[in-house]
Amino acid sequence: PELMEVPVNGQTVLGYPALEDQGETVSLRVFDSEDEAQKVHARGLLRLFMLQFREQVKYFDKTLPNLNTMAMQFMSLGSSEELKRQLIELTFARACLQGEWPRDAASFKTACADARNRLGLMLQEVCRLVGLVLAEWQTLQKKLPGFKVHAAAVQDIDAQLKRLLGKRFILDTPFERLQHYPRYLKAAQVRLDKLKADPARDSRLQTEYAPLWQNYERRAQVLARQNVSDEQLEQFRWLLEELRVNLYAQELKTPVPVSVKRLQKMWEGMR
Repeated sequence: PELMEVPVNGQTVLGYPALEDQGETVSLRVFDSEDEAQKVHARGLLRLFMLQFREQVKYFDKTLPNLNTMAMQFMSLGSSEELKRQLIELTFARACLQGEWPRDAASFKTACADARNRLGLMLQEVCRLVGLVLAEWQTLQKKLPGFKVHAAAVQDIDAQLKRLLGKRFILDTPFERLQHYPRYLKAAQVRLDKLKADPARDSRLQTEYAPLWQNYERRAQVLARQNVSDEQLEQFRWLLEELRVNLYAQELKTPVPVSVKRLQKMWEGMR
């Protein structure tokens, strides 16, 4: 159910039930926060699907396309096994958790039948995208050491990469954002190409960008301490990534119009 009545100290309160991932099984837990229940339930429901498709999981584990190349590129973040686990989990999330989530046995059975036909295609899609992201990342990493004389720009790009590509970036990044990663990484490469010709321009653009990022970072840290999420702030964070493309590699284009002035105005509205 979406809501449950739970007895607490002689009173009845409403709670939000969720399936919790226990590794080889799932259990039902009730939370007092809908947000927390949703996050836990997403992982629990994913586990339930993967337990249902045990044989498919084993097959994928042995037949992931381009795994050796990706594992070499992923090495500084984690092991080949960790990479495999993320690729397979993302494949199942894409195949099974799109659309309305099942809430009873009958709808779960139907969802499994629907997902079965999509799993192979989703695996190809996930591996192609992650392979592209890792390839662009490796190209950028090889390029950076040649720009040590431009310390501020290199430090800025390095900080950007650490934000984008953590150990669990494949699972932790919303898929619709992950799809833009190759362009973000390509934009950083274009920035380096332009840097030698006009370092003063790069420095000026970085000065324009920095206050917007600092505003976001301060607010995000406060909300993280309070364990509160803010969709508008999350949207702003990804618009900042688009702004980097617009400032440093305009030729790569952005899906929505962005500029320093637009984001300054948006920030004022959010405040």
